[in-house]
Amino acid sequence: MTASCNWNEVIHDVIPMPPEITLDSGSAVYTVMVSEELTVSPTYRYVEGAAFSWTCDGKLISSDPVLRYTDTLAHTVFIQITVTNEFGNASDEIRVDVKALPPEPDPEPEPEPDEDFWVFPQTVFNVSLGRSILLKPYDIKKDDGASFVWTVNGVQVQDAASPGYVFEAKQEGSYEVCVTHGKLSQALTVNVCPAEGAFYRPAGASSAAEVSKIFEFTPAPGQYVNEDYTAYTSEEAIAYVMMRFAEVKYVSLGGFGGCMVAGFDHSVDNTGEFDIGIVSHLSQEYTEAGIVWVMQDENGDGLPNDTWYELKGSDTFAETTIHDYSVTYYRPSSPGMSVQWTDNQGGSGKVNYMTAYHHQDWYYPLWVKEDRYTLRGTMLEAHNYDKSGKGTYWVNPPYGWGYVDNFNETDMLGSKDTNHFKISNAIRYDGSPANLKYIDFVKVQNALNASSGWLGEVSTEVCGIFDYNLKK
Repeated sequence: MTASCNWNEVIHDVIPMPPEITLDSGSAVYTVMVSEELTVSPTYRYVEGAAFSWTCDGKLISSDPVLRYTDTLAHTVFIQITVTNEFGNASDEIRVDVKALPPEPDPEPEPEPDEDFWVFPQTVFNVSLGRSILLKPYDIKKDDGASFVWTVNGVQVQDAASPGYVFEAKQEGSYEVCVTHGKLSQALTVNVCPAEGAFYRPAGASSAAEVSKIFEFTPAPGQYVNEDYTAYTSEEAIAYVMMRFAEVKYVSLGGFGGCMVAGFDHSVDNTGEFDIGIVSHLSQEYTEAGIVWVMQDENGDGLPNDTWYELKGSDTFAETTIHDYSVTYYRPSSPGMSVQWTDNQGGSGKVNYMTAYHHQDWYYPLWVKEDRYTLRGTMLEAHNYDKSGKGTYWVNPPYGWGYVDNFNETDMLGSKDTNHFKISNAIRYDGSPANLKYIDFVKVQNALNASSGWLGEVSTEVCGIFDYNLKK
């Protein structure tokens, strides 16, 4: 008779003895990395017909002789093994130290451009007759003190130290606008469209209150991006948003700048009161504020390629608010890694990969083909902080008013999950009222670049957008 054996070599002799357990290598302490599988193969005696039970915190985790254990949280756990036969039982305990993955290195600083450098987010502009728009380059590097010279259809109209030029739309037509700055030069096109109202679409009996189309879904990287859905094209990403809206389920915009653009099957009127409703998950203790932008279909082509106007909120003109803020996100080199970012204020950081809670390979949107992409908008000062002082209880108090995913009883209008917005709060580039009579498109954009410890990045969530005028 064999005195002892591994489980795979059990000799089926029946001996009137209770089981015996010997841990492999005689050790009761094991160390494993987060998400790495640990295999524990004890040596057993007298286990013919025995039952095996591995428990952790009183919960059964395995009934096999060999334990295969994986944990996504860095901590220490104690696991008990109990073997029972008709003559008795035996128990032993192991300790498993689950170690966090080593931290990723900080991103290498972006090298300064060898040449003078600036950014134009767009080069074609559409504006209604009688209005004005601000044309300007962003993120100017290596400014040598040269002035910015602007021409319209070949005629110089401005030579100034300030980079911006206000184009007055006084007559319909297409205009070639050029700006030079030292060695740099950029040509732009401005299309002056018919006056406001030319393409107004009144709501009718068949008009839907909810948005009828999603034109763009460009989230910033985040822990909910690519989770439980796979989208390799913009069309697939948009289809995902429409499906979620139909089910009134949240869509995460990821980190700062993440946005979606939606349109209605009619023009939404400016009543001077609340005109637009945006559904999200509202919490009095945890706000993830997003900013709303609106647009008219000024050129009548049915596409959101005209002028965006920000809807002002309580913090629009606060000293802590940064306008024209941009963040560039960089594709990770391998799955399961955090996403590095840099901003136009000289800052850098990363969207942390949340190993304990989210397991998709990439937080970087799969349908973004470039290895880096930049999102630009208005950034609010973050309010989040660790209320516990121990990293366990993060809160993010609400903002005053005018934001998505923000607990504010004034614009919630008695709803537990919807913020409402006034088109009359639309402002121009200089902060003055835009005085829009109606809008056709809405953009929602995450306005915070912040992270809350184990909760991860602060991310605006949207569950639906609708014309409140049709529901009053």
